Amino acid sequence: MTRTLNPIRFGINPRGLPFDRLVSVVKAAEDAGFDTVTFADRPPEDNLEGWTLASAIGALTRRVILTHSTLNVPFRNPALTAKMAASLDVITGGRVELTLGAGGQEPHYRAYGIPFGTPGERFTDLKDAVTIMRGMWGAEPFSYQGRQYGVEETMAEPRPVRGAIPIIIGAGKPRMLRYTGAVADGWIKNGGWPDSMEQLRDLVGQMEAGAVEAGRDPRTIRRVLNCAVYIGPGQPPADDTARTQGGLIGTAERILEIVDEYAEAGVDSFHMRFPGPDAEEQMRRFGEEVIAPLRR
Repeated sequence: MTRTLNPIRFGINPRGLPFDRLVSVVKAAEDAGFDTVTFADRPPEDNLEGWTLASAIGALTRRVILTHSTLNVPFRNPALTAKMAASLDVITGGRVELTLGAGGQEPHYRAYGIPFGTPGERFTDLKDAVTIMRGMWGAEPFSYQGRQYGVEETMAEPRPVRGAIPIIIGAGKPRMLRYTGAVADGWIKNGGWPDSMEQLRDLVGQMEAGAVEAGRDPRTIRRVLNCAVYIGPGQPPADDTARTQGGLIGTAERILEIVDEYAEAGVDSFHMRFPGPDAEEQMRRFGEEVIAPLRR
């Protein structure tokens, strides 16, 4: 495993905030130099719906990439998702990435009356969704019939700004990891921060093997981790459980060391949670003391 060919990116992963507060946090992140904003996609929970929220934030920002962690395929017809993604991409000047998952948290789907298939069925549906989305972003009418999703002589017009939208896949099991390496533009580790560097290397190795088998250069595939963050001396507040589960935690010097360690293991993107009332100050410091030095 080697460093990827992609530049290091940093994103924020805000959760559970009222809309006005979330707008403030996102704008502070954009000003601080962060690259990406990710949104949750768990509709039954007490939060704003992820796609609607991404659209609203897209209209209120100018630079940050908009994505989810992850956008779960069973909730939406993939043809409509392709159209929605293309539309938001055009509206925002090409700032959309799709982070897709096969679906988890079965009670969420039951609550909304959405069928929740077996792992094999959901894997098949994810593959069909990727095929449909990419086909619909093409320059010609597209037809396809999968296990339960299909389209007939259709396109997603207007097309995305770059002709297509990058697809990142959340994967943690061997079959999904190999598929991600074979077809995706990026991989995000399911389940947050790795338990160990050995676990991370194993997951990355399986994904890279899928890329090599498909004749792809694995170094081109973006690799993403969700994580906690705390920049400063000492430890995070003792009652802040979101910041005690591993991630980019410590002084700026230590965080830069962690970023380099994980970059050597093949990671190039970090999506971080900045919980608490000090989020804007933490992001400002992170931008000045971590992001800026890396980009000089």
